Formats: sequence, structure tokens, C-alpha cells
Amino acid sequence: MPRRILFRADASHGQGFGHVARVCALIEEIQARGDEPIPLFGGDALALSSWARYHELNAVVGDWSATQTAHVAEEANVSAVVIDGPAIVDELAPRLFDRKIRTIVIDDKGGCLHACAAVINHNIHADSLRSTYVQAKKKLLGRRYAMLRKDIRRYTRGSCRPMSGSRLRVIVTFGGSDPVDATSRTLRLLPTDRPLELVVIAGPGYQHETALRDAIDGAKRHGHTVDLRRAPDDPGALFVSADAAICSSGGTLGELAYLGCPALAYAIANDQVVPARHCVRQGLIAGGRTWFETDDDTLRADFDAFLLDDRGRREQRQRALSTVDSDGARRIIDEALA
Repeated sequence: MPRRILFRADASHGQGFGHVARVCALIEEIQARGDEPIPLFGGDALALSSWARYHELNAVVGDWSATQTAHVAEEANVSAVVIDGPAIVDELAPRLFDRKIRTIVIDDKGGCLHACAAVINHNIHADSLRSTYVQAKKKLLGRRYAMLRKDIRRYTRGSCRPMSGSRLRVIVTFGGSDPVDATSRTLRLLPTDRPLELVVIAGPGYQHETALRDAIDGAKRHGHTVDLRRAPDDPGALFVSADAAICSSGGTLGELAYLGCPALAYAIANDQVVPARHCVRQGLIAGGRTWFETDDDTLRADFDAFLLDDRGRREQRQRALSTVDSDGARRIIDEALA
């Protein structure tokens, strides 16, 4: 008999779309097994509805309180509830525990003290946080549990084959919403003496249209070509075709690592700071700085060094590629929901 699994996550311009994106990978795995996902999403209703339609998710978008979510879980007689997002976890996990509903928590920071059947942290440093998950029965930690959607997994591992040359093809992407508008700032600060073929991704929650338009015009004046893609249907195809990426330090890093695209990455949100630093220490990315603490001159120097270091990008690609495969979502379903 098919199981029913409820998924609860939010996405918005300020919060980004990372929580919903990785939950989507688990939903796809559940569907592939003939089970029934119940996605309850909150936040940016318009962007979320569009996201859900493209990914063929029968999601219900609304202002889901903890009480409402717990009620749906009971009424639907679900096997488990998967929660992604610290505010949701803090409010909802105790209510589910009181009702004896099996709870799976997706976490980034460590220190989650709520009782749960399993905690998942897919970050590169997650095993160092093991002792902070005191009440989790199972601890699924590290990139072994990277949650890659099928629009990334449809490409084989290492499909991106970066080239070296005078005109690199560079992806610029800062997540589903880019609340700090790192995209426009990056375009303004790119080298002016080495023209690039730029592919700029503006996610479904991106809202800085005027600044982006001005930054694109400036980049073109400096000899760069710019291909702007708004919430592209197939980001994997863009990643595979690139020589390098300039990006944020969220879930995109796992996708780029899997495909083999070297990355210069920055933490644009608080929960990205520690993972970014660990990735730099292990030689998996370049950069790793905190975006809002980095001045323009430092960013320019980072861009120059990364784009000129062909050998460094090749070596980084190999290290990152060895850290992730396509089976993370399958392992989570097997181990957390068995």
C-alpha cells in the first residue's frame, strides 16, 4: 500500500528557494516509488505555484501554521512528515512529537534539539555537528545525502567538461531569489580586460530588475556577452555547458560539484557561512567569503584570480566531483523512511 509523506517548507525573496528545492528532490524519489507526497509550501505564492507546476508537484501553497500542518498530517494518516526550515522546525516538530507522528528534520546549522526520527544535514562539514543532534534517532550527515533534483541527476556525474581559453563561459547564479542582489554586483565588478561569455540566471524569486538591467548593459559595454535566463526550466543544461560558475554557497554547490563545474562561491545568507569556509579549506570551491563583509576591491581580485587560474579550476573540479553522487535522495528515503 502506498505511503503518504507530508513535506513542509517555505520559499520567498528573503528566504530563498533552497529549502523547497531540496525537498523537491525527496518528493521526486517518493513519487518514483509509487508513494504519495503531500507538499505544503508557504511564502511567495506566485513563484511557488509556478515552481510546483514545472516540477509536476501537486503542492498546496498557503500560510500553513503548525496547528494546520499537524491537523493535515493526522487527517491524511501520513507515515511521516519532512520539515525543512529552522522556524518551521521549531514550531512544528514539538507538536508532531506530541502526536507521535514520525518526523524527519532537514537542517544546516547543527544544534537542533528536537526529538525526531532522523535529521539530515547534507553540508560538507555536517559530521562535525553529529553530537549536537541530541534527540535524533538517525543522523544522515554529509554530501552522501546531497538532495539533487532529477533535472540535475538526468545528467551523468562529471558531465560538465570545462575548457580553458581566452573567453570562458561563466554561469552567474545566486539562488532562487538572490535577496542581496549579488548578481548585479558581480556583473559590475567582473574583469574589463578579459571578455567573458556570461550566462546569468535570475531565479523565480528575483526582484532586482532595474539594477540587473543596468549591470547587464555595463557588462556588455566591457565586451562581455550576456545571456539572461529567468527561472530556467533546465538549469542542469546551463551548468553542463559552462567552464566555471560564480555563485552562492547553498544547494547549488552540490549540483555544480556533481556535474563537475568549478565554482567561485560566496555566503549570501547566515546558514551558508560555515559550509562555505569548510568547502574552501577542502579545496572544493574558490572564494568562500561572506558576501556582505567583502568590499568591491576584494571581489575584483577574487574574480581575476579565479578566472585566470585554469589549473586551479581543474584541480578544484576533481576534488569537488569526488564528494557527491546522484544517490543522496535515494539514501535518505531508504534510511530515514524505512
